[in-house]
Amino acid sequence: TVLRMALADHSPAETGTETGTGPLLVLPVDLGHAVTAAIRELIMTGAVDPGERLVETDLSERFGTSRGPVRDAFKELEQSGLVISVPRRGTFVATLTAADMHEIYTLRLALEKLAIRTSAQIATEQDVATMRAAIDRLSEAHRTGNRRAGAEADIAIHRLIVRTAGHERLTEAWERLADQTLLLMAQLMDLLLDVQHAAGDHHTLVNAIADHDVAGAEAALTDHLLAASQAMIENASIG
Repeated sequence: TVLRMALADHSPAETGTETGTGPLLVLPVDLGHAVTAAIRELIMTGAVDPGERLVETDLSERFGTSRGPVRDAFKELEQSGLVISVPRRGTFVATLTAADMHEIYTLRLALEKLAIRTSAQIATEQDVATMRAAIDRLSEAHRTGNRRAGAEADIAIHRLIVRTAGHERLTEAWERLADQTLLLMAQLMDLLLDVQHAAGDHHTLVNAIADHDVAGAEAALTDHLLAASQAMIENASIG
């Protein structure tokens, strides 16, 4: 399964440090992260539907783990906005509405405008080259019709802009929105290419950063995110 594949590289070592009582079984410290990544992949690929309940015992059996790592994964995914925990009912895959779209994109715009003002001033040639490489990946995904790769490449461009600013707390806040944006793209996968087309390419945005044109970069970013948000809200028949 997808979950077992995701956990394959995180299985306990068969042997470990020799002790007086035999080999010490060393459990990986990142097992919880592997479980989180596996559940996230199920959500992003649509293997579990929006609103579907995630059953702790079922997932722990599939992982071959205790329920603890699954419970910890639920907490982390809830912080990212991918799942919702309802008291006495359980944990469910988040369903994003038009109101959620508006909130996600307006908050992203506020954070990314703050980031790009700095990024446009301090971006190096290497930073810009990395952004252009991400744009190339997005173009290739469009050419091949790989919408999942297109969604990941799209968000990667914006992640680079945010991280280039070097504002740690801003980056942490933005990352919580990144997964929600990808979830939104996953739930609207059939509309994704239309939405990305409406938003326009990222070349104008990155060119302004390369030119250290702060006002131009901020204006391009604003146009881009507002167009994407409007296209999603107008074309999506959800919520």
